[in-house]
Amino acid sequence: MQITKDEFFRTLDEAWFDWRTIPPTEEHIGEKVGRLLEFGKADIVTGRSLETVAPANFWLKEQGIRFNSLVRTEKGNDKAKLNYDVFIDDSSELMSQLSSDSSRDGILYTQPWNREYPIRPHISRVNSWNQIPGMVHKIVTAKAG
Repeated sequence: MQITKDEFFRTLDEAWFDWRTIPPTEEHIGEKVGRLLEFGKADIVTGRSLETVAPANFWLKEQGIRFNSLVRTEKGNDKAKLNYDVFIDDSSELMSQLSSDSSRDGILYTQPWNREYPIRPHISRVNSWNQIPGMVHKIVTAKAG
């Protein structure tokens, strides 16, 4: 059964209204994401609906995820317009947008919906948050040298 994009986003919004039931993608996610702060500013960027920003923020706090700012874009595709050096996301569409810009890098967090995405220039793939700090370190070091 296929659903429309609007139905998908409406269902996603409904899930976030019951944010306490949403499990993290990995155990100890707060610690793992918090390690990014060793490299500089770490923002959470979302293209979610305005109505679900507060529930998402509650969820982030509940998980102990430390970050600098929660940034909302009008649409998920607008993330690529933001001025960040490294993007970490599970969106293959975002990675496609980033791959043509050699000044920015993307780290694709593997999920069932992006497993077939081919890796492109400036895009790396990880299977767990444990891999991300090392990948960010590698990217930052390459840019500095």
